[in-house]
Amino acid sequence: MCLALTLCIGAAASKALATDAVLSLLPIEAELGIGDDLLGGASSLLAGNPGSLLPQTVDSAFALVLDTSLEQLNSVFDEVGDIPNLFGLSFTVGEFEANGVKISYVTMPLTYTFRSQRISGRQWILSMPLTQGEVNDAKTYSIQPGLALRIPVSANWAITPGMSVGYVKSSDLDQEAEQAGVSVSSAYRIPLGSTRNSIYIGNLIGYYKTLKVTLAGNEFDPNMANTVFRNGLLYSMPMAFAHELLSVELSFVNTLFKGTDTYTRSQNELAVSVGSTRRHMAQLSFLRLGLAVVQAEDIRGIRINFGYYF
Repeated sequence: MCLALTLCIGAAASKALATDAVLSLLPIEAELGIGDDLLGGASSLLAGNPGSLLPQTVDSAFALVLDTSLEQLNSVFDEVGDIPNLFGLSFTVGEFEANGVKISYVTMPLTYTFRSQRISGRQWILSMPLTQGEVNDAKTYSIQPGLALRIPVSANWAITPGMSVGYVKSSDLDQEAEQAGVSVSSAYRIPLGSTRNSIYIGNLIGYYKTLKVTLAGNEFDPNMANTVFRNGLLYSMPMAFAHELLSVELSFVNTLFKGTDTYTRSQNELAVSVGSTRRHMAQLSFLRLGLAVVQAEDIRGIRINFGYYF
């Protein structure tokens, strides 16, 4: 499992304007007292602040791309015998401010990886991120079960199709929403000469759409549909420390949201992480720790992440 340290510096972000599909729901929206918040405002639990459902779903899907590197996936397992399955446990704590709205959350992404005994690098990955947060003083809760299949194309390239559903609710904010999505991601490793250092290229394209929920006896669907592009580079530098082989990793990631307007349309992330090296016995366990600073036009904050595969 990985322990990622993410330092994010956001690019320009544009505020959401309601689409025609959303405008057609305004009479129901007004009757339920939902207001603009669910439809892309800073306090939106669906497509607004960094703790909302859509950004967190995309983050979780992309984490499966670079968090477990191809060195670990496609190594020869002769030294360890049978290929073990892996259980993953991590914690992410985020503190943000978006246009005067204070957001905090704690996420526990649970994963279980089934490794193929016949095809080195092939993995089925079950994930279950659980999140509890606050928007100002309002409590929020979300869950995002997902399934992904990592398919090795070569020793240095793997693709990962995946699907997920998500549910978020806040009784304090009178917000509730469901979402389903599919994605395809790619990870490509470039070894750097005779050194242990490597560059990884990660790419993801995903499509996410809201589902209908029943609020106050009325059926409601925000009709939000987004295609998301997430692309990044990671530079891995293994090094010896106190007789242990660790690695420091730097990464840059850009995310673009297309389709229904969201609170932010573009975000850049600059990340740093430190932990177990991604090779040899890291196939049996993996540990990583991270700290993140996040900034966009109207978003600033800090995020700490700890993760462990075993």
